[in-house]
Amino acid sequence: MGNLVKIQSLLNDKVKNICTQHGAPNLAGVIVRDNGNTVMHSVYGIRDVSKSKTAASNQMKKTDYFNIGSITKPVSGFFMACLIKKGILSWNTTIEEIFPECRSRSFRDSNGINENFLKTKMYELFSHVSGITGTYFHSAAKDDSNGDTDPLRYPHDHIVMYDVNNSRKPEWQNYEAMKYLRYWYTILCLKKRKYQFGSNQDMGYKNKHVSGYGAGAVVATAMAERKTGKAWEQLLDEIKTNTLGTALAIKYGGLPAGAKFHKYDAGSGKYILNDDINNSLLNYSSKFPVGGMHATVSGMAQYIRYNLPAINHAAIFDINAYHTPVTDVTQGGLAIGNGMYGHHLWHTGATGGSMAAMRIYTNQGRGIAAMSNCNGDKNVAGLLLEELEKIHRDWELI
Repeated sequence: MGNLVKIQSLLNDKVKNICTQHGAPNLAGVIVRDNGNTVMHSVYGIRDVSKSKTAASNQMKKTDYFNIGSITKPVSGFFMACLIKKGILSWNTTIEEIFPECRSRSFRDSNGINENFLKTKMYELFSHVSGITGTYFHSAAKDDSNGDTDPLRYPHDHIVMYDVNNSRKPEWQNYEAMKYLRYWYTILCLKKRKYQFGSNQDMGYKNKHVSGYGAGAVVATAMAERKTGKAWEQLLDEIKTNTLGTALAIKYGGLPAGAKFHKYDAGSGKYILNDDINNSLLNYSSKFPVGGMHATVSGMAQYIRYNLPAINHAAIFDINAYHTPVTDVTQGGLAIGNGMYGHHLWHTGATGGSMAAMRIYTNQGRGIAAMSNCNGDKNVAGLLLEELEKIHRDWELI
């Protein structure tokens, strides 16, 4: 057994040194060992680079939240597994079971729906193997002209999120609007043909491997909303409070407690606020199930613990079903890796203002994670993750 006091000190040093060496605003590391019985974490840095670096109110604490980007996808899969355990849905529930209107020939024809997609199952959506993609058009914005975007890009970014002068914006800022947007997104994703904005190019669709990576979780949550009549936000709150038996420190919406998203400014060589996403409208992001969740270090540690077989999952979800591989990913959305430290489940996440990385070694009863509310010059989360692996490797020697 390693010296826990020395290990904690080493962890603190690693987090602080990487953060300061690369000028990152903040950084956090999480270590889970011994089938979840040993949990260590460290947080360093400030919440907002525009404020005093020494002010006590600006220091990141272990209770502060870090955005986890695309790790949101497997976390959404975890919450869906909780609903499945309750018998509300199953991993084999299909789209047409939940949206019977899609069985209507006239409905399919009028909406251009590809009926082959209607047999898609819940596990295929979360495993990113459904073939359903969000690609529908190019954004009219110049900086998006070279990339495909999903069908909600314009209303989401230009109506709900960033159009500060839109007087009707409040109409979109409620749970009923979120349910509507996710349903609309689902129908658009089921279309037979997908075109680039302003052109006649038929994008077609794919039907294997990881196509649909950004769409599956949103479609799946729309299915849960139709089945229960509740918004995904409401379902998550209920699961955290009632099913898990504890207030899991993973949340959606904006970063709380004054924490901010940051981006790297090449001109100054420093991190600055990313005000494109530092706003209260994040509370009304219809696409948060694929990239908009945040976790504290204890919340991330608990999520890792829930993925370890040693914990009793009987009342929460069936871990064997949740971890059943589908091609190269699991039903819960965690990818399968086999690196130098062994077989593991993993995922990474990044936004324009955050980065995170996570690995879970279920057969070893351990896991690690790194998170930072900044994105830019260096992948500080990735650098820290490798240092956490070294701590694991040298655990007994410390």
